[in-house]
Formats: sequence, C-alpha cells, structure tokens
Amino acid sequence: MKKLIYLSFFLFSILCSVIGQNQVYMFSYFTGNGEDGLHLAYSEDGLQWNALKNGESFLTPTVGEHKLMRDPSIWQGPDGVFHMVWTSSWTDRGIGYASSVDLVNWSEQKYIPVMEHEPTARNCWAPELFYNDTFGLYYIFWATTIPGRHSDISDSESEKGLNHRMYYVTTRDFNEFSSTQMFFDPEFSVIDAAIIKNRFDGGYLMIVKNENPNPPEKTCV
Repeated sequence: MKKLIYLSFFLFSILCSVIGQNQVYMFSYFTGNGEDGLHLAYSEDGLQWNALKNGESFLTPTVGEHKLMRDPSIWQGPDGVFHMVWTSSWTDRGIGYASSVDLVNWSEQKYIPVMEHEPTARNCWAPELFYNDTFGLYYIFWATTIPGRHSDISDSESEKGLNHRMYYVTTRDFNEFSSTQMFFDPEFSVIDAAIIKNRFDGGYLMIVKNENPNPPEKTCV
C-alpha cells in the first residue's frame, strides 16, 4: 500500500475490451493515494502500455471513510458487464463497488460491509474479483488484520501491528452476498492475492504477497 502508482495486479481479467476495432489488454490502476479514482491503460502486447483519457481519472470515489479508490480490481462477467471492487479507505471494514457496461459510464458506487461483523478489524485491503464459471459465482477476496486473531509476527512494531489473512465472500448479483469466511491462512501475514484459471488444464493459480518483515520476505509466492 505504498504512496506510489500501484497497478492492480493481474488485471488481465478485463481482456478484450475494444478500442477502435482492435482487441487489447486493459489495466486498471490508481495514482498517489487513490484520491482521484480509477485510471485505465491499454496495451496491444501486454508490454507497452498507454494511459487512456490522457491519464485522467474515469471515476472519482464517493464511498468509504477516506473516499479512496486504491487497488481497483475489475472483472467482466459472462453478460458483458464490468464489475469493480476497490480499497475505499485505510481503515474501512468494507470495500467499494461499482459496475459498468463500457468502462466509462459507471453505476452509483456502494459500500459493501464485508467485515463490519468484526468490530476490531483494522482494514479491508486490496480486494480482488474472480468469477467461477463452474458455479456461476463471483468471489471477492481481500486482506484484513484482526488484532489477536493470529500469532504475532516478528518485528510487528515495524508493521504497525498488521498481520493480514485473506477473507472472502461470494455473490451472483452484487446485491446479496454470502457470509464472510477465511479464504487463505498460510500462517504468515499475507496480502494481494490474485487468482487466474489455467486455460491449459482447467486448474487455478493463486499468487500472494508474503508480508513478514523478519526474516525479510516481502515477496510474491
């Protein structure tokens, strides 16, 4: 969650948006702390990227304590609608949500209170979307620290007591959601999970970031 430009990891999930007549890769990102909202870039080869709208924001955040739009994750559903979730604040116990049919005009933003049932939860960071086409379900997963829930990590002071685990909910329509459950507990502090389906064997791949500071890891696994 650094104050640098963060590109939303694995936003190859909105492949094949159309600019002109060409199919391209699309990438969502934020700048600064995410105050000005959603930014989009495109690429024809996945290597060279071009900011759209001259680098200006496509959507200004309106929900959350700090009204941020960090870590925007977008997934295009089977009906063609784009769904987006994001980190709405440093300290919210929920996340932001909006939808669009064209990535330009967006629905009214709403706040999804995914961790409000945990009164000591410190955050909901970097939510990601994944659609399971076998069950017709969207998965939303994110990182949360609940103080005292897990064994403390070494050098916790440098991490300001943050000790994340991955949680999730499922939904079919972004109106009704399952109860919040633990998604992944690797027995270390973890954030930034991303899932893709392996098109060769039908299996699933997940990449996460190990946040343990001592011994220093801070790596993707």
